[in-house]
Amino acid sequence: MIVRKALMKYSILFMTCIAIGSLTSCRNSNEYRIPAEFEEQEFIWFSWSEYGFLGGPPFNTTILEAVKIIHPHIKIKLFYGPYLNFNREQMARRIYENLISNGIDTTKIELFYNEKPFGAIQDPGPVFLRNENGDLALTDFRYHHPDSRSEEIDRNVARQMNLPIISSPMYSDGGGWQTDGQGTLLLVESVELPHNKGMTKEQIEAEYKRVLGINKVIWFKSGTKEEEWGKFDNGLYGIGTNGHIDEFCRFANENTVILAQVPTADTVGNRFAKESFRRLEENLQVLNNNLTQSGKSFNVIRIPTGPLMTKKVLYKSLSSEEQSWFDDVDTDSVEFYLTTGYMNFVIANDFIVTAKFWKEGLPNEIKKRDEQAKLALQKAFPEKLIFQIDCIPLHHDGAGLHCHSRNQPKKI
Repeated sequence: MIVRKALMKYSILFMTCIAIGSLTSCRNSNEYRIPAEFEEQEFIWFSWSEYGFLGGPPFNTTILEAVKIIHPHIKIKLFYGPYLNFNREQMARRIYENLISNGIDTTKIELFYNEKPFGAIQDPGPVFLRNENGDLALTDFRYHHPDSRSEEIDRNVARQMNLPIISSPMYSDGGGWQTDGQGTLLLVESVELPHNKGMTKEQIEAEYKRVLGINKVIWFKSGTKEEEWGKFDNGLYGIGTNGHIDEFCRFANENTVILAQVPTADTVGNRFAKESFRRLEENLQVLNNNLTQSGKSFNVIRIPTGPLMTKKVLYKSLSSEEQSWFDDVDTDSVEFYLTTGYMNFVIANDFIVTAKFWKEGLPNEIKKRDEQAKLALQKAFPEKLIFQIDCIPLHHDGAGLHCHSRNQPKKI
């Protein structure tokens, strides 16, 4: 009876996926497919936020560094909204002043205004589809967030760009899945199932196939331990995504994937690292036991996980929104794991931009790990230039550079 009610609930949701304005459609999207991020892109979208989170520096300090690197070679769209007491025009001037003062050619930059600013735009933001004629469309998944306006972001983008929408009643985070652009989709149970409690894995697969135009789904169970959300039994908090795939596994080409690996030395006396090691090796077996949609074996390249880093802040110094991230606080301060890692990179045509963690005064082992990560990415992308920048401001958001970005594929 419970299963039947769940199926009925999903069917009702699906049938109520009606037109929103003149753009939204519930039609089958087989004519469109989701391109891969390693394909040629026309724009890289970044979010513009002049604030930090949980004691971290402002997000735009990292975004500016990424824009400096790639904007001479690929166009940039900056997603922004009202900030403090600044309206649309005032914010646009502030952004351009920041860009010019940092030596950025503003002719390569476009601004995209949205009434609801959003940092980690990867999750609720525009997911671009493309058909054989090169025409673009957008998906419209549902999204879990306290502010319901976050669900409107993709629809607002579609309206301003005059693009059709493929709608879905299913909840989906953009950072929660990866595709090779040829029909293969990688999903994570710890993300998809809690988001869509009334749906089975088979139903989730069917909906992704319908909306994204993919043909084959491969499931992982979970990501790393410290990426979980909530209070751990050691008193520290996790502020991660419970297993977004862009933190541990990414496509480099049609059958090459980069998979994070916990260095063996990290597991000595560290049960968190031991558990993360076990999970990632389990994910390796999943890849080894599967083929791509086109029947190819996966070529797996391993990359070290980021150094395990924490941050402690006074609880009373946090805003009400920041405090809402922590339950059962019984001390003056809260300490949480930063979502460090090298996998949350951006592919911008001939460039890869990822994180680095070593700074003057930190252990030399971190510097070596940064170098190992760069070598692994160079092996995965032999013809691309690899750049590493400080992404710590974004890691305070339970995110990374990929989370604060979006790829817009080039029209064919």
